Amino acid sequence: MPLKTQQRIARALAAWCLVFLVVLAGRPSFTNASLPVRGVADPVVALQMARDAADVEAIMGEAPSADREVMRVKQYVDFALIAGYLALSVMIAAALARTRHRRLALLMGGVAALAALADILENLGTLRVVNLTLGQLTPVTLDALHLASITKWNLLLTANTLLATITVTRRQWYLRTAGVLGFAGAALTASGLFYNSLLVWGGLLMILGLLLIAVTLKVLTHESAS
Repeated sequence: MPLKTQQRIARALAAWCLVFLVVLAGRPSFTNASLPVRGVADPVVALQMARDAADVEAIMGEAPSADREVMRVKQYVDFALIAGYLALSVMIAAALARTRHRRLALLMGGVAALAALADILENLGTLRVVNLTLGQLTPVTLDALHLASITKWNLLLTANTLLATITVTRRQWYLRTAGVLGFAGAALTASGLFYNSLLVWGGLLMILGLLLIAVTLKVLTHESAS
């Protein structure tokens, strides 16, 4: 595939991701009754880190509730975002595979694909929790959700670290910026696995770095090949 075509596809996929990020942040919104635990700003991320039924109740109440329906909608929207960032990661990996960074690029693409799989399992686990009353929740159900989430975050930070390794030493300031965003996001995400309130910000920096790489892929590929 010509590099120009890859750049156009990458930009279209970046726009796709940006649209669904905006949709996720918009309506429907959680009510004032939703009180995420441990300082996590986003109820969706807070539920991923929930430890018991009391945490679930604080985040989205007993079934049925308006916040549970909002959580359900957010998960369906997130499936579209997963498809977008997976396709974008694969496109970037394919473009960089023709450069001297072939091994790193292919490894990044593989790790990103595993992260997307874990993300899908996480969404399915979230939907399972949404459908259960507080009395029906078991430690096994919450542990499965938590494990999928931890796995996803670890894989995402690994993929972003690999990609940032390629971009952070480039000559152009925007490529270096993308690398810094990737490294910073990965570091915040790693810290967020212990201090959960940082996960939202780590994820935001990582996706911003990925989108910046997407819109400058032609320049990155050309420079990496030289």
